[in-house]
Amino acid sequence: MLSEQTIATVKSTVPLLAEHGQVITQVFYRKLFANNPDLQHIFNMANQRDGAGGQSSALADAVIAYANHIDQIDVLVPAVMRIASKHASIGIEPEHYPIVGENLLAAIQEVLQLPDDHDALSAWGEAYGLLAQIFIDTEEGLYSEKETQPGGWRGFRSFTIDKIVEETPEVKSFYFKPTDGRAICGYSGGQYLGIKLTGTGDRYDEIRQYSLSSWGTEDYYRISVKAEAHGAASQQLHQSAVGDTVALSAPQGQFVLNNNAPKHVFVSGGVGITPLYSMLNEALESGIPADKLQFIDCCRSAEHQIFRAELAELQESTGVDIRRAFEFGGGGDWSGYLTADILDQWLTDKTAHVYFCGPMVFMGALKNILNRIGFDDEQLHFEVFGPTAELPCDQLSA
Repeated sequence: MLSEQTIATVKSTVPLLAEHGQVITQVFYRKLFANNPDLQHIFNMANQRDGAGGQSSALADAVIAYANHIDQIDVLVPAVMRIASKHASIGIEPEHYPIVGENLLAAIQEVLQLPDDHDALSAWGEAYGLLAQIFIDTEEGLYSEKETQPGGWRGFRSFTIDKIVEETPEVKSFYFKPTDGRAICGYSGGQYLGIKLTGTGDRYDEIRQYSLSSWGTEDYYRISVKAEAHGAASQQLHQSAVGDTVALSAPQGQFVLNNNAPKHVFVSGGVGITPLYSMLNEALESGIPADKLQFIDCCRSAEHQIFRAELAELQESTGVDIRRAFEFGGGGDWSGYLTADILDQWLTDKTAHVYFCGPMVFMGALKNILNRIGFDDEQLHFEVFGPTAELPCDQLSA
């Protein structure tokens, strides 16, 4: 446990962290990779090159949140679980934490120009040690849980691409079977895999998380990936062929169904349909009545609708309410961006829980609308592809 003095000292640094937090985390990452270049095999370096500073902003927010709640650690449990799940999917181990701590403290010292014996450095050293142990213990729990499941494993395991399906002009689905021919472990709808790729044009591995886009008792895993213009991993996947091998970590993630919800509504934007389609299938297979489920799929046009045939078949066979909103062109239930008026008409049960995923701007605008038409934050669940950050409130598009 931390002393009252340590807690008070850490809390006293909050204003400085709020002012200089992003600079501190930018310096931290620069130091981390300069001193430990092999960590570039683990971290997503595309996030480091992001001009918006996505990774450093997310880390700065996390550091400030920890400082603010250092005497109320329980408040941070959901965030710890989300981050620990990401860590487990890329293979973070206990020996990485002292390295991160050393470089983080060095960055704080450099940016705030603190002498070696400053009380704030000592307090943050203790505070970081506590946080590191929380993550180490949480991640060991996740690793052990997956390893001991039937068909489970720890770390990365070789899988072979068994089938590739072109869903839209930009999206392909990849079906993976274990190279060793043995069983695979189950997962919850909404979870993701970590995939490690080599030979992307850089001398370092690329690890990405992709949502599982199917659910059931299959002997394969399926992900559905959009080819991003500057995405090293997605481009390599789209150039892959049946028979190629990749390394996968076991399914992880906290974006799952709330079993206590009276009704489940899923709203997808573009390729954000992947975890939601998996969740919808799990809900149906687990016996949730179709009238307690609703699915709204938003995309540019019918041509760009992912799982179009599968959704139509599911609607026909189960009677689940599926709506389609196309930005342009015909064939949908709504033309253009979703509005508060149309969502208020479609979502008549304001006790429902709403799960959504898509581009950040789409999710930010959707959350704003859902709040306005009567849904509390506790009813809203979303998945962010990439570093966790605040959702922007802007125009609703997919």
